[in-house]
Amino acid sequence: MPVQPDQREIIVSIRTSYDFKADTGRAIRVIEFHGRRTTLFDTFEASSPKRMILIEMIRAVQSFKEPFHIIFNVECNFGFKYLTNQRKWENRDVGNTFLDLIEQGGHTYELRDSSFYEGGKALQKWLGNTLKQNS
Repeated sequence: MPVQPDQREIIVSIRTSYDFKADTGRAIRVIEFHGRRTTLFDTFEASSPKRMILIEMIRAVQSFKEPFHIIFNVECNFGFKYLTNQRKWENRDVGNTFLDLIEQGGHTYELRDSSFYEGGKALQKWLGNTLKQNS
């Protein structure tokens, strides 16, 4: 989605860790704006890593009080193409919630799979280490 002329950019980086045996997971969400960084941690029960990423994206969007162009750096392509079509998808409910919040807030967004751009792997490694240290 293209940036609107009056929108400022905000970066949200997300990493998850899931224990399938225990059916629990943890996530780290880092929001960067004007050189300031806010780090948040969440715990999930009975979810999946891809669903956790989407929920973290929703939580980030819900926290914004003005329209932004949001760049989401995520650890994998959780189904980017499913967000823009109505095909059957296991995460359709949270995908639709995310899209509704984007529209209601007047935001635009960009999804980046960190494994495919320069510096992305280092970012995900840092997020993973920070998540482990705070477990």
